[in-house]
Amino acid sequence: MNRLTHVLLGAAVIGSLSATELLADSSAEIQGLEDVKNFTLEHNAELVTNADLMLGAVRTYAGIITAHDGDYAAAWKADGPALAKAIEDIRGLWLKTSNQYETMEGIVAGIPATVKYDMILDAGNPGTESEDVAEYDLTLPDGTVLKRPGSLFHHITEPLFWGMDPVNVIMTADLNGDGNIGRGEMLFDANLALGAAEALSYWAKALKTELTEWKPNRDDAFTAVVTMTPTVGDYFGEWKESQFITGDIGAFVAQSRLVDVQGIMGGCKKMYFSAISPVVKATDPNLDQSIRAGFEELLALVKETYEREYAGEKFGTEEADAIGNEAQDIADRIVAMVLQAAAKNGVTLKM
Repeated sequence: MNRLTHVLLGAAVIGSLSATELLADSSAEIQGLEDVKNFTLEHNAELVTNADLMLGAVRTYAGIITAHDGDYAAAWKADGPALAKAIEDIRGLWLKTSNQYETMEGIVAGIPATVKYDMILDAGNPGTESEDVAEYDLTLPDGTVLKRPGSLFHHITEPLFWGMDPVNVIMTADLNGDGNIGRGEMLFDANLALGAAEALSYWAKALKTELTEWKPNRDDAFTAVVTMTPTVGDYFGEWKESQFITGDIGAFVAQSRLVDVQGIMGGCKKMYFSAISPVVKATDPNLDQSIRAGFEELLALVKETYEREYAGEKFGTEEADAIGNEAQDIADRIVAMVLQAAAKNGVTLKM
């Protein structure tokens, strides 16, 4: 998925304005931009905290394996309950860590200065792909270097911790003690787990440094909203193809992709309501009200769909498609209006 494609398409409609047509930053806009920065820093702090806690849980898991000289079967026989508890802790902390990032992804992934962190942490492809590659290498504790392995959350740790990557499943194990081996009941490669968890902690802190130095401005705000809002259809497509709809094992197994959609679109809404709305309202109050209503409609649709799923309702692929198309239509209307507002306010979308 090339997120900047949406910006390229939208930027074509924005014309240059004379200096007399440009509006100076208002106090409300300045405060809104500062609120957005504080929002990202608060969630990044939680991201760092949970990443470090997850790293601690992975170290516990790896330490048990190491104590048995890397013999997973012996470790399971001697310390099965401790390994099962470590895996439970790792998974719970992974969810907390990932969800903190998703809450801020709609902002981080839409800003050129921070988009590389989105590629590394959450959305980047491995080097075998032709675009949106996560530009980093992963060095493991044993010295192995994985070149351009893909995003840490969804290409490495999620399939690893939930046993959906057969290459890194060392052995099956009855983690819940019910006498059966169910989906995801296994011991995973401790070396890869430790390297990936260390990398998550490192890159979460690197993002904190970048966000601390970030000086948000009007162009950033518009760029983030125009870039990220129209990606909602892609996320619904991933939801449609996941086990929550098809039952097939693939990506996004830890939780429904709709949880991520709520976080990402919530971040887009935060950016608009806090940083852009004061600008648009000053030049076209009706347009501002329409954009705000569009975001409310979009978030309500995502929330309602997730609540139905959480309550146990099963969606077919056709209905999932229809909901995704509806969400995309709303998002496209929002972006078209934001582009109108950008044209009125001399915004330069950043590439």
